[in-house]
Amino acid sequence: MTASTDAGAREACGFYEIAAADPQRVAIHVDGAVVTYGDLLGRVNQWSHLLSGPRGVPRGGTIAVVLPNSLDFVVAQLAVEQTGLRMVPVNWHLTAAEIAYLLDDSGSGLVITDPQHAHVVGEAAAEAGIAGDALLRTGQPDTGIALEALLDEQPVATPPGRHAGSMLFYSSGTSGRPKGVRRPFPTSTPDEAADARSRQRSAQFGMGEEHQVHLAVAPLYHPGPNLNALSALHLGQELVLRPRFDPRETLELIDAHRVTSTFMVPVMFHRMLELPEADRARFDGSSLEVVMHAGAPCPVEVKHKMIRWWGPVLTEYYGCTEFGMATLVTSQVWLDKPGSVGRAADGISLRIRDGHGVSLPPGEVGTIWVRGGYEFAYSGAAAAGGQEGPADGFRTAGDVGYLDEDGFLYVGDRRADLILSGGVNIYPAEVEAALVTEPTVADAVVVGVPDAEWGQRVVAVVELKPGEEAGEEAVERLRRHLAPRLARFKSPREYRFVDSVHRTSLGKVNRTRILDEVLLPTTAQPHRSRGI
Repeated sequence: MTASTDAGAREACGFYEIAAADPQRVAIHVDGAVVTYGDLLGRVNQWSHLLSGPRGVPRGGTIAVVLPNSLDFVVAQLAVEQTGLRMVPVNWHLTAAEIAYLLDDSGSGLVITDPQHAHVVGEAAAEAGIAGDALLRTGQPDTGIALEALLDEQPVATPPGRHAGSMLFYSSGTSGRPKGVRRPFPTSTPDEAADARSRQRSAQFGMGEEHQVHLAVAPLYHPGPNLNALSALHLGQELVLRPRFDPRETLELIDAHRVTSTFMVPVMFHRMLELPEADRARFDGSSLEVVMHAGAPCPVEVKHKMIRWWGPVLTEYYGCTEFGMATLVTSQVWLDKPGSVGRAADGISLRIRDGHGVSLPPGEVGTIWVRGGYEFAYSGAAAAGGQEGPADGFRTAGDVGYLDEDGFLYVGDRRADLILSGGVNIYPAEVEAALVTEPTVADAVVVGVPDAEWGQRVVAVVELKPGEEAGEEAVERLRRHLAPRLARFKSPREYRFVDSVHRTSLGKVNRTRILDEVLLPTTAQPHRSRGI
């Protein structure tokens, strides 16, 4: 939904034109406040003047933002998108050393953070060789340069010489160092670039043209949540912004704001399904038109439960930071193809290849290769390492899967995550999906550990629900649960019970870290399954 400008003139396109044409329109609900498009535009313009001025970076330069979901995050990105700069959204959960790597690898010339993360980010900036006056802090910081004071000196008028900016996202790094994925700068105006990208997103997910409200609860430092939240503003919609996901609050927000769209990941579905029946019964949800989800495999049983509860509003897609969205599947189609992530999206070609690069026929499992999608180049160390992809234009995120006879894609694990036990490939995601359907299991991760006899043996790292006891009885209960669901060779030979299975904010697991922890000497005895 966009806004008309003067009578007879073309329709306003993109956030900046919409805000100028309809300044009283509600833009963002955040921290109990309501921000209009006009007020937001004035703030964005102040940031734009600052970032492109003497205290900022030259056109084409890079800034890093270490902020939670917040008004400042959104303002920073909208400012970058009209000043010809690049923005690196940094995961604020990272350590100082991890942040320093991203700052150095991206070549960031300016860093913006908040008081809560100022100490860690300050250490990171110093380690990356970034001068103290290039570290700006929002809010009322105890030390350092206060961003607010600098912004007060900037005009709210449109900055001169506007140029479309771009984003530099980093992959999650669950199997190694994060890789910077650099998008080219658009050649169109900031307004045209934003409008084209957002309208494409709207068409892909079948969003209506009437009053729309988007809820952002997933972290904006990830590409999926980021693109959907910013697209909402570029389409003239309302954005409900929360710093983090809370299952009960999310249900309340959807009903209170009559939310029409949101982006989630499967772990969020799982947590909402675990709410007390009274909380779930209070939820209306009739305003929802589309719930996009991606980022991690969604267990078939979890998705069935969500569709029964929320209706056929879930739309899943498969993609990665590099090439973006590759496939798409609506709830209606998924019910006929459970477990699938859909067919190739427009402009996308899919191939399943073996370890020698030979294309495989339908039904055979191999590495998923994708051609099409976003243009990109790796940044920093990844580019220096020659990771630009093969000459035929196909690229891979390292995921394993297969295509059926109808061209629907089914995704398994990363090739590096496969477990080879007794000469047989075992897919952790399949075992995990079976484990989490056991009523006492809160979460589970499966890894392969070295074994003298089998090469690798399957180990399940299990988080039980509160009040459940770990031990041999739990192991026997899990073994009985898996018996009719998995072949015996796939079932875990060993169980480790943990207080929490640590996942990223998109629900991904760092299997390398978990494997290291499993192999560490421990005073607790591992629980081995009998009879397997």
